[in-house]
Amino acid sequence: MAKKRISLGLRFSNSDYTFADMDSTKASPNIVELSTVVCPKGFHRSQTLKWLVQEIDGIFARHEGISIVTIKRFEGRSKGNTFEERVENEATAYIAAANVGLKAVYKKMGSTLAKDLGLKGKAKLLKTELDTSMIPNFSDYGDKEKDAILSAWSELL
Repeated sequence: MAKKRISLGLRFSNSDYTFADMDSTKASPNIVELSTVVCPKGFHRSQTLKWLVQEIDGIFARHEGISIVTIKRFEGRSKGNTFEERVENEATAYIAAANVGLKAVYKKMGSTLAKDLGLKGKAKLLKTELDTSMIPNFSDYGDKEKDAILSAWSELL
């Protein structure tokens, strides 16, 4: 029997974050919780970052045993404040993981996700070649949810 691991996949934007908490194995993935959470409006930047850390701390508290975190890395061409804010948001996952003593936090591009899910290292194969039939209704999810699911799934054993 394959080993079981609890994996947290995260996908950040400037206005929200999406997470997928998954367990079981790569061959038989199970979504424990999947959600998109909108960041509060009217916060100063420092308050938003503190809120994000507290949110992710809450995920760790609800789902004891998470052993690895994978963040879907931004792959666009954005520069300036928009890009910096997203990178800062992603950094909150490292802080929250450190709060629970977790060292296994990774950022992955689509090509790495594809490789780690058994495909050639090309991101487009995630849409054209990846068999997602073992995840009920995968095609019905939005892009952010898919990114979080693929991130978590890539680290299941």
